Amino acid sequence: MNTNKWDDIGYSFLIDGDGVVFQGRGWGIVGAHTKGYNSQGYGIAILGNFATASPSAKALESAKRLIAAGVSDGYLRSDYKVVGHRDVCSTECPGNALYSIIKTWPHFGK
Repeated sequence: MNTNKWDDIGYSFLIDGDGVVFQGRGWGIVGAHTKGYNSQGYGIAILGNFATASPSAKALESAKRLIAAGVSDGYLRSDYKVVGHRDVCSTECPGNALYSIIKTWPHFGK
């Protein structure tokens, strides 16, 4: 944050392995998570390295609940799309294991 002179972390939300959701910039504030796409969506980071290991069931469930809350509270449209960071930037993020999971979610789409 200091290097980039930001007042807050770039992500909208972060989720740990126990499923605890931490608010970064939150709803309604443009993040700094995906250059060129920040104003088009929210950045949810699940904490960890998911190149080969999958996130915990608690973390995944929290992500789904967070997204559902975004829809019910009017921050996300009901026809929202879930994409991985790699779908819009040259990166391995969110890791192959997590990416294979989110590809099965009903709103996944590039």
